[in-house]
Amino acid sequence: MGIGKRQTPLTPEEYAEKVARQQKIGMALSATGAALKGGDPFARVAAIQKQQQMQEKKLLSQQQEAQINAAIDMLNVPEAQKSLLKLLPPEQQYEAIFPKEQQDPSSYREYLKTDSTPTEAEYRDFLFNKQRAGGTVIQMGKGEEEYIKSLAKLGQSDIEETRKIATTSRELLPRLQSAQILLQSPDFKTGPLTEKFLPLKKLYNDITGQDQQEVSQQELFQALANYTVPRMRPPGSGATSDFEANLFATATIGLGNTKESNELLVATMIQQAEREQKLLRLKEDYFLKNKGNTVGFDTYLFDNNLVPPLYQQINLNKQDIGDLYDSGQIKNGEAYVDMTDPLNPRLTIFRLSDFE
Repeated sequence: MGIGKRQTPLTPEEYAEKVARQQKIGMALSATGAALKGGDPFARVAAIQKQQQMQEKKLLSQQQEAQINAAIDMLNVPEAQKSLLKLLPPEQQYEAIFPKEQQDPSSYREYLKTDSTPTEAEYRDFLFNKQRAGGTVIQMGKGEEEYIKSLAKLGQSDIEETRKIATTSRELLPRLQSAQILLQSPDFKTGPLTEKFLPLKKLYNDITGQDQQEVSQQELFQALANYTVPRMRPPGSGATSDFEANLFATATIGLGNTKESNELLVATMIQQAEREQKLLRLKEDYFLKNKGNTVGFDTYLFDNNLVPPLYQQINLNKQDIGDLYDSGQIKNGEAYVDMTDPLNPRLTIFRLSDFE
């Protein structure tokens, strides 16, 4: 009758015992072979033992490295600091995870209140969990501290640039809202002919002494449009050239544009300005939570579904736009994407006057 194979795998203890047994047999055979060849069997055994110790030390080092990396991944600190910690020597990593000043009598007395049968390993776990919950600052070397400071400096610069953009948009909002009010009047007209005849109307009013409201509103709209042109250039990028000014003028509201295009443009500019205010608040919160670091902000927004949309997408077959207005989810003059026909999305304006 044949001998059956073992059905269950070896446990770690059994495997280690098997390896140790094979190593002992190997050393004995090596020693015997050295003796038969006339060599020094004791020197041969010593060399094998040294090699075995080096292998065991290497295995232990790999296990410690894996444990330390796992402990670093659990820390409540930015990912940049975790990456830096993993580059440090093991001794510095351990000191950073378990700062010596935390292992003082007061913390140990605090620990004793939670465990009547303390052990060294349990006490270390207690310190580690306390540090992670409290967000203790990691102790690093000078080079790592300089790197973290440079990240904070970049984060501060990023916040300042974002604030400049948001400030420019905030300054534009009152003018854009005024232009939007003018456009919401059914009697207010814009277009190529309106722009061409405005100087003649102004001259006629001046000669006759009349003061037509239509002309004054068109002049106001033109002034509001002109105000936006130089402010379309990014802050701090220098003066606006005539060429750039002409390009910006074609990209903003204007008396020579059709009324519908002006409605879409002014709504988009208002919604963009409001979106930039929301992004600034989100970035400032991220900046404070990450101790002056804004690296990874965009990923944070996408991963947490926090990216504020510029336009709403509305399917009029499934949503009642009147109910959306009553609940404050859409405003008079707001631009939105009409998704009633998914194959033919259309950017359009919600006009309250269309429903009155």
